[in-house]
This record gives sequence, structure tokens and C-alpha cells, in this order.
Amino acid sequence: MKKYEIVKEVYNPCAPDTCEITEQELSDPEAYVRDMFKNDKSAEFSVTKKEGAIIVEVVCEAAQRHRYTFSEI
Repeated sequence: MKKYEIVKEVYNPCAPDTCEITEQELSDPEAYVRDMFKNDKSAEFSVTKKEGAIIVEVVCEAAQRHRYTFSEI
């Protein structure tokens, strides 16, 4: 398990954008995000790495986008 700072950004065309920062111990950041959207059949995932951070992006119905940036602490 590693400890991460997680920046969650939600981009919603019908509501204001939001940003939330938390800390959590995880063994697999991608699996963590996929588990949150396991009941959303429309969710499309992409995973990238940038400057040591893991970025998981999720696009759902109605063009709602979620971006989770995991930076190891």
C-alpha cells in the first residue's frame, strides 16, 4: 500500500465544476476509480502518467468528466 494525495475534479456541462483533495492509502489507484464506477456501463476510462503522478480520467453519459490525480506522498 502507498499513501496518495488524490485530487478529484468533476467537469459537468450542467453544473459548476468541482475539485476535492483527499489523502488515502491504496494499492492500485486505477482499480480504486474503476470500483467507484462499476455500476456505470457508460463509463470510459483512460490512464496516463505525468511527472510521477497517475491520472485516471472517466467520461460518463451527458459528457460528464471526472479526473483523479494520484500523487504519492
